[in-house]
Amino acid sequence: MRGMRRLPILLSLLLVCPLFAQKHRASVAGATTIRIGGLFATTGGGATLGNASVAALDLAASDINAEMVALRLPYRVETDSQDTGQVPATALTRLMSMDANGDQYVIGPQTSSEAAAVKDYANAHNIILISQGSTASSLAIPGDNLFRLAPNDKLEGAAIAALMRADGFDTVVPIWRNDAGNNGLHDSTAASFTASGGTVAAGVQYDTSTTDFTATVNALGTAVRTIKNSKPSAKIAIYLASFEEAVSIFNRARLDSDLASLRWYGGDGVVQSQAILADANAAAFAAATQFTAPNVGLDDAAKDVWKPVSDAIQARVGFAPDAYSLSVYDAAWVIALSFIESRGSADTRRESFVRNVQRYNGTTGSTALDANGDRKSGNFDFWTVQNGAWVRTGQYVSGHVAR
Repeated sequence: MRGMRRLPILLSLLLVCPLFAQKHRASVAGATTIRIGGLFATTGGGATLGNASVAALDLAASDINAEMVALRLPYRVETDSQDTGQVPATALTRLMSMDANGDQYVIGPQTSSEAAAVKDYANAHNIILISQGSTASSLAIPGDNLFRLAPNDKLEGAAIAALMRADGFDTVVPIWRNDAGNNGLHDSTAASFTASGGTVAAGVQYDTSTTDFTATVNALGTAVRTIKNSKPSAKIAIYLASFEEAVSIFNRARLDSDLASLRWYGGDGVVQSQAILADANAAAFAAATQFTAPNVGLDDAAKDVWKPVSDAIQARVGFAPDAYSLSVYDAAWVIALSFIESRGSADTRRESFVRNVQRYNGTTGSTALDANGDRKSGNFDFWTVQNGAWVRTGQYVSGHVAR
C-alpha cells in the first residue's frame, strides 16, 4: 500500500498524544471527517494540471483512509474538488462555498491570479490554502494562510535563464500572459538572464482575454526580425510564459519562418501540457523548436516513493502527472497529519500545519517552506517535446544545469 510507509508517523502521534489512544478504540461509525477542498481548473488553460490534481487528491484520500482503517484510527478524509476555470472571481466563489461546507483546508488554487483573489478571504476565515502551482513572488507574504508547494518565480526564473545561457543564447525575446503568475515568471527570468550577461528584448505581452493570437504573434515576429537586422550575430531564443493557450500561439507561430527557426522555452504553466501533445500542429511545432520548460525536480533516488503514486494517477487520467500534481498528494497527507495532531482545533490549525509541512517528506521530497510559506527547494527538471511526448532532458540542481 502506497500510504503505509507513513505508518511510523501516525504511530508516533499515537504515542505522544493520549487522546489518540482513547480514540483508537472508537468505532468507525464515530469517525471524524477531515474535509479537504480542491480549487482546480479542470477546464480552460490549466486543465492538464487541474485534472491530474483532482486525481491526485482522490488517490490521497483513498490511501489515507486505507491507512486509518489499518490503524483503526477514527478519522476519514472526504474531498470536495471544484472547477475554477482559472477565473479568479470563480475561485473566490468556490472557496466561499467550501467554507460554508466546512472545508477548512483547501488545496489550490493553481494560479497566482486566483491565489491573489482568495487569500484575503482565507486569512479572514482561518482557511489553510496550499497551492500546487502559484509562483508569483508578489504573493510571498510571511504570516498569511497561503502556502505554496511550488518554488516561487525567482527560483524558476534563475533555472530557465541558466538553461538558456548554457544552451548558448545571448538574446531572449519574451512573450507572456498578463497575469500575476506569468508576469512574475517574465520578470524573474528576465532579471536572471540579464544578470548572467544576456539581453532581454521588450517582447510582447498579451491580455488574459486574448483568443485570437494573430496580432500577438505578428508582433513577436517583428520583434525578432528587428533584432536580426540590428545584430545579425545575436543568438536568439523565445521565452513563453503562458498557460495552455500556448497551443494557439504555436499554431500561429508555425506560419512565421523566423519564429519557427528559433529555439523556444517556456514557464511552468505549460510544462508537460497534454493540450500541446493533443494538437498535431502544435506538437510538431514544439518538437521542431525543441520547446523546453521547467518543473519541480523529482529525485531519481526516491523513484520507489513517487513512481507508484505517479502510475496510479496516470491510470486515472491517462497521462503521467507532473511534480505539481504529485505535490497535491503530499499536501493531502500533510493536512491529515496536521488535523490529527491539532485534534481538529481551529485555534491551532495553522500552527500544526506549519509544523507538519516543515518536517514532511513525500513524493516530491521535502515539503519544507521558507519564511514566506513557499517551497524552499529550487531544483528543477527540464522537459522537452520530442516525437510527440514530453521527455526529461536536463536538470537544474544546486544552481547548476546538468544534462
